[in-house]
Amino acid sequence: MAGSEIPKTMRALVAPKYCWPEDGYEVVELPTPQIRDPKELLFRVHAASIATGETQVARGAVRFLLGKSKMPIRLGVEGAGVVVAVGAEVTAFKPGDEIYTFTVTRPMNLASAGGVCAEYAVTREALAIRKPAHVPFVDMCTLANLVTVVQAADRALEELRANGVEGGLRGKTVFVAGALGALGAPAAQLLKRELGAGRVVASVSTAKVPLVEALLPGVVDRVVDYTRVPRLADAVPRGSVDLVFSTQWGPEGTFALADRERGVVASLAGAPPPALLRAILPPLPAPVYWLAALAQLWYAFCLRGTRVRYFFLSGEPSVRADLVRAVDLLARGTVKALHRVVPLDDIVAIRAEAQKVATGKGGIGKLVIQIV
Repeated sequence: MAGSEIPKTMRALVAPKYCWPEDGYEVVELPTPQIRDPKELLFRVHAASIATGETQVARGAVRFLLGKSKMPIRLGVEGAGVVVAVGAEVTAFKPGDEIYTFTVTRPMNLASAGGVCAEYAVTREALAIRKPAHVPFVDMCTLANLVTVVQAADRALEELRANGVEGGLRGKTVFVAGALGALGAPAAQLLKRELGAGRVVASVSTAKVPLVEALLPGVVDRVVDYTRVPRLADAVPRGSVDLVFSTQWGPEGTFALADRERGVVASLAGAPPPALLRAILPPLPAPVYWLAALAQLWYAFCLRGTRVRYFFLSGEPSVRADLVRAVDLLARGTVKALHRVVPLDDIVAIRAEAQKVATGKGGIGKLVIQIV
């Protein structure tokens, strides 16, 4: 598409005010973004994802920490599409190239990030990667979560070795919380298919129990309905798990499952330690760091008397080598994208599915908005 054919306005998904998705997300007409840096490129977005953090920003849950957002709040930091124009110093891409991008880097200013869930978006050359020809655009929009899982698995293997566990995950038991979630689904597949975990135990809610084998065939060896037991340890024997992948808030609820002498708990959705908070977000009020430090003390208290190694990981899709690995896993079919796809034209469905993202209840896989 020549520059003269790029429209002056476009459709975009926004929160016109601080609100829950079901109370106000809209598709509106906005000016088409322009390249303002020689290392930027403009692409026609075919698909974009919506993540939990964006919905929290859009409902104002973190405005006292990150500052007020400019209205309307533009949604989407991850997407895939076709390049239509490039800056003067862009050398790796040209118009017509199919790409994927995650548009924010550390420290992430979530109050001003976003805007990929629109017909056009701008990204930096360094944050884009070519889309394999046979991988659908909608599948590419699960990559940020897959990168996070890859990075967490690398760290987990290091921690297992530090605890005297050799041989990787071969013959080992792993537990994945939320196996049909945006993080749990790629985690279960990676641990089983790529890393060879001997036994995968996973938790889901009642309605999702019959869906696990259909959506993740041959991946999960035992499914646990976490809503039917007061504690996970009532369903999974204490100390029976070598590696716990906690993808939901409250990682301490999984601690009892880990082998007391050599187990590892990887948390992808808990309270980050203060040092990591400083790395991933702009400066925050001092009490936030104090609370984060207290959370680490709480986790340590819960693990007292054991040799279980615990860590929290926040994914970093801008790490090129890990992004390349994730694309390869997707391209080979080792990890298959699990998502629910909603067209940009259906605002009623978008609100309903985004509400599931915001509440963490009911959704299957990643929410992807299809634009083309």
